Amino acid sequence: MENDKIQKAFSIFNGGEGLDHWSYSSTSTPFAKNILGYSFPQEVRRKFPFRYKANFGNLVNNVVQKQIADVIYKTKTIKETEWDRNFNVCFKAEQDNININPPVDAKDKYGREAMIRFAMDCIPITKKVVQQIMGKDKLVCERYVELKEFDMIKHILGRIDYESKTKFIELKTKPPNLRKVKGKEEWNMITQELPTEPTIENLTQTSFYYMATKKIPYLVYVNDKDYVIFDKSHELMKADHLQHLYNKMIDKILLWEKMIMFCEGNIERLALMMEPPDLNHFFYYKDLADEQKQLINKLWGIKYE
Repeated sequence: MENDKIQKAFSIFNGGEGLDHWSYSSTSTPFAKNILGYSFPQEVRRKFPFRYKANFGNLVNNVVQKQIADVIYKTKTIKETEWDRNFNVCFKAEQDNININPPVDAKDKYGREAMIRFAMDCIPITKKVVQQIMGKDKLVCERYVELKEFDMIKHILGRIDYESKTKFIELKTKPPNLRKVKGKEEWNMITQELPTEPTIENLTQTSFYYMATKKIPYLVYVNDKDYVIFDKSHELMKADHLQHLYNKMIDKILLWEKMIMFCEGNIERLALMMEPPDLNHFFYYKDLADEQKQLINKLWGIKYE
């Protein structure tokens, strides 16, 4: 009976199929943003527009992993130890994967093409810093880890970028920025600066992997010119602070789950309990698909201009 209630309540996700797990990325944004992303079935979500910046991170990270990893996990249980490590082969395969979906617009088309030379510079820097931290230890990439705390209904699932027996790295690439040429429909691409301090969002994601593994954490930022490493010597990377951030994430998930169960599968009722989407947000609600715009109008009566 309890399982039936849970299934009914969580049927608002994945086009009625329900929610298998939480992830840091799905819980790091406002609840409205989560609903706009995950209430649709996977085949619809795969068509949502993604600009070059997300592609840049995948291009750099995936190529580096294929250059230096000993093991790469493809699923929870399936892992690879043999593949073609030729740089050109790896790079082209990632490019082809990116180009399956068309650019969002002319600006994104320019960005997708212009980012290539920046990625070419970023890859060896990323490779260098990972090897510097991991040394000669066996290197495992994309291993799945999960946790479930307290009265949580669904577990949290994540994949670790780089991991050894005693350490792990959460790697963040800083993709180049596009700047419009004054008075023209043209753009220039410039290096994005590295942060001087780790962000709370990235620290929270790191905290999940720390709690799941209890290994020595490293949060690394890389651009096409340099890198910066934050380790346990930094005040915000100490164990007690990571534990605190993890607990805050758990509290947020527990609240969301209570709201979901209370609404018994009624997405309109759930929408009334959360803050409406701020369509002026600089990132969260840009490049929405038509299906998402229609859902915003249906749930909150807001017309997307």
